[in-house]
Amino acid sequence: MNTNLSKSVQYGFGLLSIAIISRWTSGNAVFTAPEAFLRYGFIGTVSFSAAGAIAFLALIPIIARVRSAAESSSFLGIMASRLSEPALKWMKRGILLAIFFGMSVMGFAAGILVFPLGTPVPVGMSLFFLFGFLAAIFFRLKWFTRFSMLKVGILFLIMIMILVHAYMLEGIEVVYDGIRLYHPYLLYVEWDMLPLLLTAFTIAMLGHLLLDLKMWNMLLKSKREKLRLGLSMTGLIWSTIPFSFSMIALSAIYKGGFQNFYSVFEKIFLRYDHFAITILLIFILMVIFFETFLSQIHSLYVLYDRNDLKLNKHMWGILILFVAAIPFWAHLFSISLLDLFFISGVFFAAALPVILQILWSRKEKGMLMPAAVLIGTLSGWTFLFFNEGPNSILIGFASSLIVLLIGWTAERRSITAVS
Repeated sequence: MNTNLSKSVQYGFGLLSIAIISRWTSGNAVFTAPEAFLRYGFIGTVSFSAAGAIAFLALIPIIARVRSAAESSSFLGIMASRLSEPALKWMKRGILLAIFFGMSVMGFAAGILVFPLGTPVPVGMSLFFLFGFLAAIFFRLKWFTRFSMLKVGILFLIMIMILVHAYMLEGIEVVYDGIRLYHPYLLYVEWDMLPLLLTAFTIAMLGHLLLDLKMWNMLLKSKREKLRLGLSMTGLIWSTIPFSFSMIALSAIYKGGFQNFYSVFEKIFLRYDHFAITILLIFILMVIFFETFLSQIHSLYVLYDRNDLKLNKHMWGILILFVAAIPFWAHLFSISLLDLFFISGVFFAAALPVILQILWSRKEKGMLMPAAVLIGTLSGWTFLFFNEGPNSILIGFASSLIVLLIGWTAERRSITAVS
């Protein structure tokens, strides 16, 4: 297994911002926000973009407290020092699930990319996973990850080019009039939805940030005095990505209706007179997504304690899961990328209070931590069958928090009884 091997470097705020944006240039940033826009209207993309900025800002006091303790140079080391052995084992399984969710998002995004070429999304997912895993297993890809910083600039260049083509050549008023005619509901702002969406998106994103091993690697290696400025800049810059792609999606539907979310991006990529431009855009975005996918592979490698034999032993089972099971599941239940965000968001929301408890308190903790994550996740997923995704995220978060509070109360009573 040959993936990106992080060098021991000290990140300044500029390099830190670019590195984090590069890590989180994912399918959620590019495709989930436009789908939220089409489902919830303008308030959907605004809340999604703002939630990302808030989540990065919320990291500042958390990482400041962790760095002040200076117990370990890795997130797994911090967890090992504060959890019992059985609890650590189960929390590592939770991190493994977080990595799997991240990989699934990248595969889904790749499937959406090849849809305009006539390839069904599940087939595109399978091909992406097959190529990605086999490339990581059999080839040295360290050279490829050196372009991780460059991809941020390329992504913004693509965004600007598509936006200019859509709005400057077609005309902003023409696009606006078309949306008012065919999709006026997208311009209607439901202010009562804003608190729910903003809170749910923020909780899910913050939980995901705190469970990402590469993210922790960058934060723990950064210069302490640069963290506040670096994370603030990251949040503001990253939030422009989902908002921009939402506006790109808007420019694709002003001439009429659309069948589904995939057909919207099909219109975006097939609008150009020369098909070579379409191929080039898809190829560049695919390379960007592949580099982010490799960072997830590297996180998997780190979680396995850099043990090639142990990881390779499980790799073929993981390969079957992603190449066959996940695409089939997505096709069978007609799962969209936004649906996947809500499914994974419930898990990240349930994990959030647990991770905060582990980071804030230096006492050794037991099986209550993974139990809270499990109960919160199952509660949120159960609620997801009967209600909207944002509500299920809040249910998962609240259930996990209640379990922790019950455990804390029981512990206090036992201490009082002993004394």
